[in-house]
Amino acid sequence: MKMKELEAATGIGRETIRYYIREGLLPEPVRPKRNVATYGREHVKRLDLIRRLQHDRHLPLSVIKAVVTSETGEPAGGFESLIGLEVAMGPLLSDGRNLAPKKIGDVARETGLELAEIRGFEDIGFIAIDRRDGGEWLNQRSVRLMEIIAQTRVEGYTPDIGYTIESYGIYPQMIELLARRAVVGFYSRLGDKLDQPAAAKLAVNGIRTLSEMVPLMLIEKIVREVEKISASGVLPTPEDDV
Repeated sequence: MKMKELEAATGIGRETIRYYIREGLLPEPVRPKRNVATYGREHVKRLDLIRRLQHDRHLPLSVIKAVVTSETGEPAGGFESLIGLEVAMGPLLSDGRNLAPKKIGDVARETGLELAEIRGFEDIGFIAIDRRDGGEWLNQRSVRLMEIIAQTRVEGYTPDIGYTIESYGIYPQMIELLARRAVVGFYSRLGDKLDQPAAAKLAVNGIRTLSEMVPLMLIEKIVREVEKISASGVLPTPEDDV
């Protein structure tokens, strides 16, 4: 079909379509000759998916691009039935405790952290603050992370010896890379093979496996780094970081 037909079939204007192609959200059309472009059903399906992710899930284009493309940049076909998988995963991740979201002010009072500090941890990507109903909320995971930070300060990891908010910035950077690779790999490999309940169960099992593997690997690496410093008597510099 031609651009005019694609516009009519999707209700999306040509400038927007061209923008999606430039940004890699939409495949390039077939070009049988110069100044001639042909679009197919895959373009209609992809545009419909992008619109649903924008309007129904309220996702930004940067996230939509990660969802609709695989690690190689090729279309991650077959995953459309798994859109909204996080809803099905929610009950499976619950551990039965009272883990309802908390207002940021309540978390500040309970942990002794300043509101500005909690927002600072959001700025570096360490936690996420949900802003809704005229308030600021932390989900159960972000609450626990702030509790852990408060405890580490009691134990001596304080800003005055260098454990500032910024010093924790490396962790969300590493976790974001790990999480993105894990999620994209999951959708790319399994999106067209499982229905949503089965995919949710497998995803949650994978999360639990990672939550056990990653701390063990981190502890092992830290111990071995300490051993290397003890053996060499040399403290590596930041430039030595891999």
